[in-house]
Amino acid sequence: MDFYELLKHTPPFSNLRGEQLRECVPHLSTRTYPKGTYIFRQGEPHLEYLFFVLSGLVEILLVGEDGEERTVGLLKAGDFFGECLLFTDSYPTTSKTVEDTHCLLIPEVCFEELKSDPDFIGFFSHALAERMRYVYQEVAREQSCLVPWEPRHYRRRLYEIMSSPVVTCLKDNRITEVAQLFAEQQDISSVVILDRSGTPRGILTAKDLVRRVLGASDFKNRLSQTAAALMTEKLVTLPPEAHVYEALLGMVRNQVRHVLVESQGLLLGMVTMGDLVRAQHLDVLRIVDTVNRAPNVKAIAAHMTDIDRIITELVFGDASAEEICTLVTEFYDCITRRLIRLAEEEMLLEGKGRPPTSYCWLTMGSGGRREQILRTDQDSALIYDDPQPGEEEKTAAFFLDLGRRVVSGLEQCGFELCRDQVVASSPEWCKPMREWFLALTRWTLDLNPQVLRLMNIFLDFRPVYGQFAMARSLRRYFYQRLKQAPAVLHFMTRDTLSRRVPLNPFRQVVTERSGPHKDELDLKRAALIHIVDSVRLFALREELLETSTPGRLRQLVDKEVLPKDDAEAFAVAYDSILMLRLRENLRRIAEGKKPCDYLNPRELTRRELAVLKDALLAVSRLQKLTAVAFRVEGL
Repeated sequence: MDFYELLKHTPPFSNLRGEQLRECVPHLSTRTYPKGTYIFRQGEPHLEYLFFVLSGLVEILLVGEDGEERTVGLLKAGDFFGECLLFTDSYPTTSKTVEDTHCLLIPEVCFEELKSDPDFIGFFSHALAERMRYVYQEVAREQSCLVPWEPRHYRRRLYEIMSSPVVTCLKDNRITEVAQLFAEQQDISSVVILDRSGTPRGILTAKDLVRRVLGASDFKNRLSQTAAALMTEKLVTLPPEAHVYEALLGMVRNQVRHVLVESQGLLLGMVTMGDLVRAQHLDVLRIVDTVNRAPNVKAIAAHMTDIDRIITELVFGDASAEEICTLVTEFYDCITRRLIRLAEEEMLLEGKGRPPTSYCWLTMGSGGRREQILRTDQDSALIYDDPQPGEEEKTAAFFLDLGRRVVSGLEQCGFELCRDQVVASSPEWCKPMREWFLALTRWTLDLNPQVLRLMNIFLDFRPVYGQFAMARSLRRYFYQRLKQAPAVLHFMTRDTLSRRVPLNPFRQVVTERSGPHKDELDLKRAALIHIVDSVRLFALREELLETSTPGRLRQLVDKEVLPKDDAEAFAVAYDSILMLRLRENLRRIAEGKKPCDYLNPRELTRRELAVLKDALLAVSRLQKLTAVAFRVEGL
């Protein structure tokens, strides 16, 4: 066999120069493994070879806590395995031949120089991501017995629960014709309105018919109108393979009770609130409706335990961290918006009037990134339009009062005050647009440690209420400042990379050596924040508007800033660490303890520890990519 020609046309070795390949060839060897042979077993030190299947089949197995072997992959001719020697010092899985298998053994000496090559390591990052994802799923599956919860409750597909066929009519059909459809099919709650091409343009519900026609003072005139005149144009559409949680999120986010299911422009069905009720999602919709109608802060706070229960169900179900974060963020945004409206109503009743100018409420930090699942400290800001001359003091007093009421309401709902007072009730975080512009200018000219820390909180800001265009203007201004002061990203990168991933040269987790958290690891500051900060740097450089870490990673792949396989590994690492942190805190809460980001790695199960180590390896890889991309070395 001509090994030179084989490697020359096999990525990633095809990236080697000709002389490098020729030097490698003498070190190569082949070996045949009979059917049923264990090439290596989980937990064994690696054999210092990368295996390439020439013929046959190899099964990759994961051994559970109960000793059961579960198949996680099947490799055929042309596939690599044993790539863990690039990331770990022992095998995280077992390999076993399904049939007689012939392998090419590539010793570590052949790719020693390539270990620092981003393209080479990136080629194998996909395998690391898949392994992390599967091991995490196994952890979730093992722990799902802690709550009486159907594991795939939120993961069902829409085609499994949708109502079909959908009753429709045309835009120019008269209301009397639409009413006839409701009379003929008494079990329907809505009719979808189509244009002449068959495209959905709106929806008319039975309640709309009663409220807008039968209950109208000009009832007779309404009967002569068309469906287009009275329909609701806001439509939420999803593909049939979308998950139930996505339909639920669409209803919560858009305040609608129907989601259309479409494929390639064809209307296949509809998911209604009734469908979700039958699928056991009534609680989520009920909580959102209750919050939106709450008469005071106390009424909102009374439902926070319901939200906690749903979070627990999601965590110990089969939902990913991003799915949980997205839904819970909608809960918290809904609460914030209701508190703002209540504060406005209170101030009006007290004779303080309505807001004197347009304004926008921002949530920042973990809330801005949509990863604040547990109610930790609140980070918020308020922007308002520049007041008229002579009105500055009065306008500032109004919005500080508004900020104080909302911040206090959030505190009553369990969101603790930030120790540095990074909240909209503070003059530093509640000011007119021109002062925000001046503050950003000062920050970019005086990059001391305190400013860098505040920027890391602020730059994940996301509008929640008010004039969202003001938030976009603020972000555009900051990006203009970055172009004028490119050193900002350099200093932010140095600050980010000054904190290393807690893994020693032997790939063991490094914990606190002394103090109240001796032998423990801070999952947020020692692991999660590394991903968040590094991904933010890339997002700022590329002027992205997205604030969530998974969303930023997807956009960075789309812009070809990060390799897809690397980004996938980083996303899985982020998900794994966030879920491990959340699970540990839910355990603490169940034991009557206060949430805390510290845990003792020795108290983790073998599988949980494997998830943590793999995630930290991916984080270490991200830091190296960040250092190269922003030309910061030697830290």
